[in-house]
Amino acid sequence: MSEIKAIIVDDEQHCIDALQTMLAKKCPEVTVLGGVNSVKAAKELIDEVHPDVVFLDVEMPHQNGFELLKLFDKINFDIIFTTAYEQYALKAIKFNALDYLLKPFSVKELQDAVHKCISRKSMQQSEPGNSPLDVFLQNMKTLHQTHKKIALPTLNGLVFMPVQNIVRCESTGNYTRIFFTDKKNLMVSRPLKEFEELLTDVDFFRVHNSHLINLQQMQSYIQGEGGFALMSDGTQVEVSRRRKADFLKKAMQF
Repeated sequence: MSEIKAIIVDDEQHCIDALQTMLAKKCPEVTVLGGVNSVKAAKELIDEVHPDVVFLDVEMPHQNGFELLKLFDKINFDIIFTTAYEQYALKAIKFNALDYLLKPFSVKELQDAVHKCISRKSMQQSEPGNSPLDVFLQNMKTLHQTHKKIALPTLNGLVFMPVQNIVRCESTGNYTRIFFTDKKNLMVSRPLKEFEELLTDVDFFRVHNSHLINLQQMQSYIQGEGGFALMSDGTQVEVSRRRKADFLKKAMQF
């Protein structure tokens, strides 16, 4: 298996030591070039040793792990996030197929993350394009802005779309078709569950196993066993019976 060079960034020294020991014993394909406990030191070490992967703690005093990534014009290394907190960031991480280790993590979880990193490295060498990290950074930046946008990966690159312009998302197996206010639609290679995780905090609600709607684009509700949401594009989206109560409670806030 190909060897990859790594560094560890964590504000707690015992976490650096524990991860370094696990990698040495259980992931021989990884060579750890150093461990640091601050964003400043991490930037200096990355510039010096040019790692293939950075094990990056999300929550650190003064500057978090995402602040480190903003210091680079172009990121030429992979990221495996490590964190003890299940917060918004994990939704974006999962949406963009990046790896993270939720502390405390097992040897198996660590090995799986390393193997994915190696596979992704090989794939990027043979099929260069928009990396999951590029998409992640865009979504982390734009979903916190007043005029929120989402970066949608397509075969030809990225499509940046204001969230308010999305009417609804519809599941098609492992893909999701997104419908916009201009009547256009786009197929994206992400399952609906990942859109639900990313967009629930910005006024979207999953009304059915196959449907996620933008509550800001809902015009009315039609009564029925589950009922239907009438959307701004004229479509009637079925509301499942088991989701009806939670949906109506959420809808009443608008």
